[in-house]
Amino acid sequence: MDEQVKRLSRRHFLSGVAVAAGAAILAACGGGSTATDTPKPASGSTGAATTAAPTAAAATSAAPAASSATSATRAPSVASAPSGTSAPAASAAAAPGATATGGKTVASQLDTTGIKKGGHLTEAFTSDIQTFNPVLSHDTTSNAVINLVFSALVYTDPDTLDAAPDLATKWDVSPDGKTYTFTLRQGVTFHDGQPLTADDVKFTYDLLMDSKSGTTRATSLNDHIASVTVKDPQTVVFALKDVIAPFLNNDMYSIVPKHILGSVKLEEIPTHPFSTSKPVGSGPFMLSEYKQGDHVTLGGYAKYFRGAPALDQYVFKVVKDSNVTEQQLKTSEIDIAAVQATLYDDAKKQTNFDTIPYDNFSYSILVFNLDPTKTTLFQDVAVRQALCYALNRQGIVDRVRQGLSTVGVGVEPIRSWAYQPDKIPLKYPYDVNKANQLLDAAGWVKGKDGIRAKDGKRFSFTMRTYTDVTADAYMAVFQENWKAIGVEMTPQSEDFNIFVSRLAKTHDFEAFWEGFSYGVDPDIQVRFDTKQFPTGLNYGAYSNPKVDTALDQALHVLDRAKRLDLYVQAQVLIAQDCPVLVTDFPKTIVGINKRVKNYIPTGLSGANRYAAHQWYVTDGK
Repeated sequence: MDEQVKRLSRRHFLSGVAVAAGAAILAACGGGSTATDTPKPASGSTGAATTAAPTAAAATSAAPAASSATSATRAPSVASAPSGTSAPAASAAAAPGATATGGKTVASQLDTTGIKKGGHLTEAFTSDIQTFNPVLSHDTTSNAVINLVFSALVYTDPDTLDAAPDLATKWDVSPDGKTYTFTLRQGVTFHDGQPLTADDVKFTYDLLMDSKSGTTRATSLNDHIASVTVKDPQTVVFALKDVIAPFLNNDMYSIVPKHILGSVKLEEIPTHPFSTSKPVGSGPFMLSEYKQGDHVTLGGYAKYFRGAPALDQYVFKVVKDSNVTEQQLKTSEIDIAAVQATLYDDAKKQTNFDTIPYDNFSYSILVFNLDPTKTTLFQDVAVRQALCYALNRQGIVDRVRQGLSTVGVGVEPIRSWAYQPDKIPLKYPYDVNKANQLLDAAGWVKGKDGIRAKDGKRFSFTMRTYTDVTADAYMAVFQENWKAIGVEMTPQSEDFNIFVSRLAKTHDFEAFWEGFSYGVDPDIQVRFDTKQFPTGLNYGAYSNPKVDTALDQALHVLDRAKRLDLYVQAQVLIAQDCPVLVTDFPKTIVGINKRVKNYIPTGLSGANRYAAHQWYVTDGK
């Protein structure tokens, strides 16, 4: 399957890392803590951002905000880089993971003494996986599975939000900040018993940097990385083209085995059994069974380098209806799932599971297609601004999200240190008069039917999204609000996989709405840089050289204050251009059965799973 398509997986769109439990979401993926670009169903609000992709993924496009909070990093939060290890300070995330877990650190909530062996845990998702291959994945559901099956060089500590050792025991950075030398753990094996070495790391990045493999990460990685070389079986060296501040957060991906994929033609990798049904990783769990559209069953890998998992099985169950999901939480048929905001009050009353809302690295966003070969309706910035002023986003927050969300200002997620709403003048408050004035001035005149027209063309278009109750609710508000200013919008919902393919492969849309999840670093090039169209996540073909320059400069500066200023500059410009509008920042809401222990929501963006080998169930069933 096309890598961009994988990236947009349905329900984890808004949740990113924490989204895993049931929502589809697009994520800009990278290593353990990057952003994910995957469309995500609107109904949920549990997701956080990973690169929903590989363990170290960056931004992810996910399904709606309903995804859960499960995608935290896998290794213990107490892990830290060995002395002598250096990493750019700017790679750290804005707010500590504790803000998503009730003020407590994740490490302090882990029970490492009472762990009970055996049993299974079932997590619900509203969409099926798109791929088992971390080179290709960009959706939260796939990433949730991938991050239990595979490992990356580093993961993101959920308490410090800094990079911490995973497959690498340490990394050394050259004085100029352009060369990273990773030392790998001894004795790590893939699930088939073959050793994981530096050759596998280089092979993985060769795939990631070659678009012929189906990956959508080639553009950004080739912009960042000059070469990846093997020094010896336990040492791999990354030479960067320049200082890349978020390198350890955004460019770390799960490692795949060269001995399996090395002889496969690049163009055949997306359809190879490794990608579709027979993944072989080095993570805490390995694939036992996959029934398309129904479930994925993982079994514990006894030789996992952090220790054999306590659980015998981890089951990902596809439950496409949010109401059914909540019912199965009540009956304990499932243990973990996203809870949509409309069901939050009822979920809080249940005694067999805990309902936890928290902020994350995701948002809901509408995107205009600025490619004139697809539509010319949105070429005028005044028209785009008018459509944004016409939306009652506070009404969406109050009624659709039950108040468990924040009206969007800027394009940085609410938990990011680059989230600076007070510094962005254009906030697009609900202002019907302003919207009408802008359209009048732009020459769009209302006809007898109340719909505006210009040069004989009616202001009528189709807006795409994925099939989801919450997504439908958003679209209904958009349609009603825009009709009030003389604009006719026809909502078109479709299967999440088809929707993702439309965005990533054909770009056949006039406008769309989705959920999107980032990682802990505020680098947003994947979504707004000119070069990210058509092969990246800039699906709407937005282009502003000044934005490109600001984002590029921010990428190469380690000083956080300077980076922050550049990200504010970029957000101000993007707000003026209005190629997109972040409708809101939904909280992630996750339901977790009380028999489940050590499964702690972190709010991280990305699909890494924190301390998965230490998850357990009290009844051992």
